[in-house]
Amino acid sequence: MVALTPIYTSLIKYCRENNLRMHMPGHVGRGIFVPELREVASIDVTEVPGVDDLHLSQESIEEARLLLARAFGAKESFFLVNGATSGIHTLFMSLNKGGTKVLIPRNAHRSFFGGMVLSGANPVYIPCKADEELGIFLPAEVKDMLKLLDQNNEAEAVFITSPSYFGIACDIERFAKEVKKQNKLLFVDEAHGSHFSFHSSYPQPALQGGADAVVNSFHKTLPVLNQGACIHIGNGFNRREQLFSAYSLLTTTSPSYPLLASMDLARQFMVERGRELLERALNLSQEYKKKINRLRGLRCYGEDLQNFPGVTGVDPLKLLVSVKGLKIDGFKVSEILRCKYKVQVELQDKNFILAMVSMFHERKDWEKFYKALAEIAITYAGEKKESSTLELPPYPKVRLTPRDAFMAVKKKVRFEDCVGLVAGEIVTVYPPGIPCVLPGEMIEEEVFSYLKYLKRNNVKLQGPEDPSLNYIKVIE
Repeated sequence: MVALTPIYTSLIKYCRENNLRMHMPGHVGRGIFVPELREVASIDVTEVPGVDDLHLSQESIEEARLLLARAFGAKESFFLVNGATSGIHTLFMSLNKGGTKVLIPRNAHRSFFGGMVLSGANPVYIPCKADEELGIFLPAEVKDMLKLLDQNNEAEAVFITSPSYFGIACDIERFAKEVKKQNKLLFVDEAHGSHFSFHSSYPQPALQGGADAVVNSFHKTLPVLNQGACIHIGNGFNRREQLFSAYSLLTTTSPSYPLLASMDLARQFMVERGRELLERALNLSQEYKKKINRLRGLRCYGEDLQNFPGVTGVDPLKLLVSVKGLKIDGFKVSEILRCKYKVQVELQDKNFILAMVSMFHERKDWEKFYKALAEIAITYAGEKKESSTLELPPYPKVRLTPRDAFMAVKKKVRFEDCVGLVAGEIVTVYPPGIPCVLPGEMIEEEVFSYLKYLKRNNVKLQGPEDPSLNYIKVIE
C-alpha cells in the first residue's frame, strides 16, 4: 500500500528498526537531552537506505514530491529546506544567461536581490504605487509591465509577488496572458499564499492563474516547521533541467528530515482538513473584522482593498488594522498589546498594525485580540490625526547591476554624508523584508529622508553593517 505521508512513514519505520546509528548526525538520535528537542532528534537522520536522498529522490521523497504536485495542481514540485529564499534564487538561476533582464516590482523581497547577484540578472523595476492612507505598497499593474516590456523586449522573464506581505493579491491571469503573448516566463513569489490552493473563497493560486513557476513558503501559513517551502512548476515551464541544476547547487547536502516530514504531513493534512479549517478561519475573520470596525479610532481593512487598482483578492487571514484614529501610533499599540495583553503582532508601523492569524487560531484567540483592541481604543481615543506617512522610496536610479555592486569595493561614510553616493549595502525593513535601498542604487535626497524616518522610529533593519545607521557603506 502506498503511504499517504511517505517521508514521515519512512522515518518512523527506520526508528522502529532500532538500528545502532553509526552515521550522521552526531547526536545519533539520543544525544540531545532537552525535552523539547529530544523527540525531534529521533527522526533527524541522514541519507540512509529507506529514507531516500533529496538530491537523488527515488523512494519516499520522490513519492512525496508526486503527492505534493498533485495537491497543488503542479506539473512538478520540489521541496525547499532553505526557505522560500532559495526558491527565489533557484528561479533566477534557471534563466538562460547572466546579464538577462528581468522585470520585477520595486517592492520585491530582499531575496530577489540575492537571486540577481547569483544569476547576474539585471532588474527592470515595475513601479508600485502606495496607499496614501496607510503608506503600504499596492500590487504592480499589468499596464505598467506592458509599457516596460515594450521598452525591454530582450527581457526573459517577469517575476512578481502575489499576495503581498499584507495579503493583497494581484491579477495573475492578466499578467500570465500578456507575458505569454510575448513569449516570456512568468514567475510568482507566492510565499504568503500556500493555503490558497485549498479553499476557493481565498485568492486564486498563481499556478491556477497561469504562472510558469511559483514559490510557496509553507511555514508562513501551513502547519510546517520554519524554513519549509516549495517550488511548483506549471505545464508551460520548459526549463526543468536548468531549474534542477540550480536547485541542487543551492540546496544543502544535509537536508533536515524533520523539516521534510513536517511538509509531508502538512500536505496530507491540508488535503484532508484544509478546507474545513480555512472555512472556519474565513468565517471568524469576517465576523471579527466587522467587530473591530465598530471600535472608534480603528479600521480593519478587508475586501475594501479590492477597490485599489490591480488588486483582485485579499487574504482574510491578514488583519491590517489602521490606528490613525487613536492618540497613539502603531508602534505604541504593538507595545501595549505585547506588554499588557500578551499579544504579539506580526508588524507595526506609524499608521497600522498587521496581525497574521492562522487556521489554528480558535474563537477564544480572536476574542482575546479583539478585547485588547477594544480596551486600547477606549483608553487612547482621540481625534483622527493628520497623516504622518512619508513618501515611500522613489523609483531608484540604478548605477550598477546587483552583481557588480555586490562585488564592488566599498567604504564607510557617516550617514549624514551619504546623499548623492551609490549604496554599497542593502537596507531592509524586517519584517516584511522589502529593501529601501539596494547596492548599486543612488542615495538621493528622498531616499535619505526615508532612511532618516526609519532611524528616528528605531525600525528593525536588516542588511546594513550598522543597523542603527550611524554610518553606511557606499561604493568607492
